[in-house]
Amino acid sequence: MIVLLNGPFGGGKTSTAEELVGLVPGSRLFDPETVGFMLRELLPDHPGDFQDLPPWRTLFAATAAEVAAFTGQVLVAPMSILDEDYAEEVTDGLRDRGLKVCHVLLRTDRATLESRIAGHELFPGDRERSADAAAFRRSRAEAFFTAAGGWLGDTADVTVDTTDTPPAGVAAEVAAYLAR
Repeated sequence: MIVLLNGPFGGGKTSTAEELVGLVPGSRLFDPETVGFMLRELLPDHPGDFQDLPPWRTLFAATAAEVAAFTGQVLVAPMSILDEDYAEEVTDGLRDRGLKVCHVLLRTDRATLESRIAGHELFPGDRERSADAAAFRRSRAEAFFTAAGGWLGDTADVTVDTTDTPPAGVAAEVAAYLAR
């Protein structure tokens, strides 16, 4: 099984995933960004968002399936996928490779998201990189709210409001859902 934690950039997916791994026996953190970083290294002549690269979507599914088969563990994958076609391609690829997919939508309100983005120094000691990361996260906020109010909200297996709940509490809600 793979638990895909989808939500806004800067919304607490990774923090929640780290907590969730501690609550779900036999689980492992699987960060699809590492596949994207590999592709950035391999394909420097294709700049931009690695999600736009068809190999990322294919390799996300293939790598997750191989890791799950090798370890026998549940994978917890924090990843904002805001393009409906990309999300469908990834989830179909995971299912085609024998993985059950639990798609979790983590939602928050706009003010809380902005506060989280402003309060998170992604690259401690490197203000410029942290500012660039915050700007990127802000630039994707509207796309998240649009998707969450439409196809993303409709296709998620479970939605958890993270506005007033810290990552440990959000992870507990997701773990309780998975236990059902």
